[in-house]
Amino acid sequence: MYWSTFLELLNRKERIILGLMSGTSADGLDIAVVSFSGSARQTTFKLLDFRSIDYPEAFKERIIKTYDPSSSSVRDVTLMNFEIARLHADMVKDLKIKVDAIGYHGQTVYHMPQEKATLQIGEADVLAVELGVPVIHSFRTKDMALGGQGAPITSYFDWVFFRKPRTVVLNIGGIANVTYIDGKVLAFDTGPGNCLIDLYVKKNFNLEYDKNGDLATKGKIDPQILEKLIERDRDYLNRRPPKTTGREWYNDEFLKGLPTKDYDTLRTLTHFTAFSIHENIERYLPRVERIYVFGGGAFNKVILEDLRSFGYKVLIPTKTFAKAREAISMALLANDFLNGLATNIPTVTGAKRPAVLGKIALPW
Repeated sequence: MYWSTFLELLNRKERIILGLMSGTSADGLDIAVVSFSGSARQTTFKLLDFRSIDYPEAFKERIIKTYDPSSSSVRDVTLMNFEIARLHADMVKDLKIKVDAIGYHGQTVYHMPQEKATLQIGEADVLAVELGVPVIHSFRTKDMALGGQGAPITSYFDWVFFRKPRTVVLNIGGIANVTYIDGKVLAFDTGPGNCLIDLYVKKNFNLEYDKNGDLATKGKIDPQILEKLIERDRDYLNRRPPKTTGREWYNDEFLKGLPTKDYDTLRTLTHFTAFSIHENIERYLPRVERIYVFGGGAFNKVILEDLRSFGYKVLIPTKTFAKAREAISMALLANDFLNGLATNIPTVTGAKRPAVLGKIALPW
């Protein structure tokens, strides 16, 4: 009975997939309900629903502490692996959504591409059992087993749905990453997205983030602080793609010694985010004509103004699509896992060959 149900899912021409994404900012869970037909570049999709549900503040702080080896133990990581999955399952249950399968990113707690290792927590069997549907998860690990960076995995979504030449798809989440599409696909992390801004605002202004960049508009770019930030980031900037990074580098230590409670420092951090995006594009990509911006940073008007100051045509999709892209990407990866297709892109990650990304947790 169970296997006949699963085989029916594999043979289905249309599926409704739930995409779940919790990013490095650890501010909440993005939930996308997506209807798919077709596969790879013949895929068509419809976003049926999208929600972004915030974590309780104390829980968010616990997740972020889990990233830090100085404040986290193996016991802490083990407990969080199950606890965050139960919370995600409860969030989905509350929405009373009926789907065929789930694409689950989990929560990255440590990403070490140079050492070919990564860890995403969120026990998929908990979701499968609690929600009663197959859960496709662990999308990064096969690529890393093949010598790749395991990221950015959302470049597959960009390859499927963006066709204009010399286009960059930029996602500004906690970390910023770009996908370049013009015949072949290139993609990599450029460095900090919102993470340094969020850390500074939380510590100095007791706010979760700089909404719309409003606080940054009160300051001016300090050339000395900017040069200090560029120097701290020089090793990553000089590293050629494929490359990925995370909070294990862009954290409180990176901000050490900067003036506190200072609008000029915040303005400079915001410009540094745009600068690092631009400098990576300038160094490592062919000519770029337009940038489509997704993620939380798409709503920071100061970052967008700074990007335009470098001469780019900056385009913002609808607000829902800008927020939902990563969760939709997880659903797409799950759909093409069920189609038996390779979804990594070796020119992006450096993997030895294409591979089917993901593992499956069954509810039975």
